[in-house]
Amino acid sequence: MVVTLAPPWGEASGTCLPSPPIVPPFRYIAFTGNKVGLLLMNQNDELELSAQQTQYLDWLCTAPSERVPPSKHKMAVHLGVNETTLRRWEKREPFLSLWKAKVDDIQGSPERTQRLLDTLYSKALEGDTKSAQLYLQATNRMAPATVTVQSSKQASQLSDEELDQLIAAVAEREKSARAQLKVV
Repeated sequence: MVVTLAPPWGEASGTCLPSPPIVPPFRYIAFTGNKVGLLLMNQNDELELSAQQTQYLDWLCTAPSERVPPSKHKMAVHLGVNETTLRRWEKREPFLSLWKAKVDDIQGSPERTQRLLDTLYSKALEGDTKSAQLYLQATNRMAPATVTVQSSKQASQLSDEELDQLIAAVAEREKSARAQLKVV
């Protein structure tokens, strides 16, 4: 519902009027002359998504390989909106906070983490040393190796030969660390 009101502070001829205070549940939407357009909002308006936004949010939270339609452009056509509208939804509340929460739920899902750890464990038992290393790091039973490269020069000032020597030193440390890793 839009209500048009004359400012209570009176009209001014050629002077700038101070912005009127925003009082809930109103939000300013336009200034026309010396009248202010206000939008009367319900308290829950900002917390609800439209059916189109909900459908787009679900689409965004689906793995890219499983999305139908497969592209953002085709999703915009499906929803009957422009791609710019989709990008605007992505940047504004409440869509943004709901999107972040949904992604956190998906990524932080204990079931997904456990399945991943089980897969790493199975591959490690089959002799895959990288899986064994990752499993041990994920379960905090082995700290990842820290590589420190020291040089008094900036990388842009090093010659090709000096860079090759640094890379070889790091590779040698990695090789010796892998040789010490044994799967039991």
